[in-house]
Amino acid sequence: MLLNKLQDKGLIHPPGWLPDNTVYLVQMGSVAYGVSNDSSDMDIYGYALPTRDMIFPHLAGEIFGFGKQKKRFEQWQEHHIKDPGSKKEYDFCVYGIVKYFNLVMQCNPNMLDSLFVPQRCILHCTQIGEMVREKRRLFLHKGAFHKFKGYAFSQQHKMKTKGHKHLEEVEKMEDDLGVPRSTTLEQARELFKTNRSSAFEKYVKLYEKMVEAGGRAERCKIHRFDSKFGYHLVRLVSECEQVLTEHDLVLDEKGRREQMKAVRRGDWTVEQVEEYFEQKEKQLEELYHKSTLQHKPDEEAIKELLLNCLEHHYGSLDACIIREDQAVRALREIIEIVDKNRGAI
Repeated sequence: MLLNKLQDKGLIHPPGWLPDNTVYLVQMGSVAYGVSNDSSDMDIYGYALPTRDMIFPHLAGEIFGFGKQKKRFEQWQEHHIKDPGSKKEYDFCVYGIVKYFNLVMQCNPNMLDSLFVPQRCILHCTQIGEMVREKRRLFLHKGAFHKFKGYAFSQQHKMKTKGHKHLEEVEKMEDDLGVPRSTTLEQARELFKTNRSSAFEKYVKLYEKMVEAGGRAERCKIHRFDSKFGYHLVRLVSECEQVLTEHDLVLDEKGRREQMKAVRRGDWTVEQVEEYFEQKEKQLEELYHKSTLQHKPDEEAIKELLLNCLEHHYGSLDACIIREDQAVRALREIIEIVDKNRGAI
């Protein structure tokens, strides 16, 4: 498994128990969305099952709120891990199963995407991973509308906030030298061969420094906005539409895939992206009210799935939890309602 291989090479340093207890590992990013075939940069998401007493700390004698509390595992991250053997660079984010379930249940877009990746993007999946994949639509609910829209607004802000070091200086120098804004760094270097002025040399050197400081600065200058954030904005509202209408999520759906490629290439202007977002936002508002998707997550069903996963991994949970039967749960809910409204009664 990938984590074991990289750990054996000394390239990553996860908690010792994590590689052998990771049950689901997938590739995210542009490859999962079907807009790129380049898998040299790999965003890897997944989840693992920590030791039993991390999930049930009372087994180690802990009393909640008293004294020293046991450290809970939530996630492990390592970024920019270069593997010379495969010429790949990895970004890892592996969650504890409880944290992962919570984030997916909240319809966090990144977490939902990781659960709905195409089969070709699954790097490692145990029987527990298959159990969750089979029930993945259980996590979908109308709260996705609010989450996805919020993330889309964030992408809209980022695509217009250039923020790349030296960008304004490079643009000013292009205006002074009469160089088109569409000029790439490679083209600027070629132009310098026929224009050896000190001003042009300064422009090329600053352009190089800008690209070195920020990988997407060149794209931002050429397209007048950061098209990567633009394509994520389009992707998010499109995914939200599919969730509300089809109660499903296909990340590399053909129509969306071609649309995202066009935005990423810079075929759309920033005005077209914003107009698309404005129209889709209104449509999503209507879809939200018309959608027959469940209004909120079925927390009990998701909890039962989580417990089944834990039981599959650890064995019997009799010493860990007490499962309420339906009658006891109903009685407890009635008592809570009575207590809450006791003043009115």
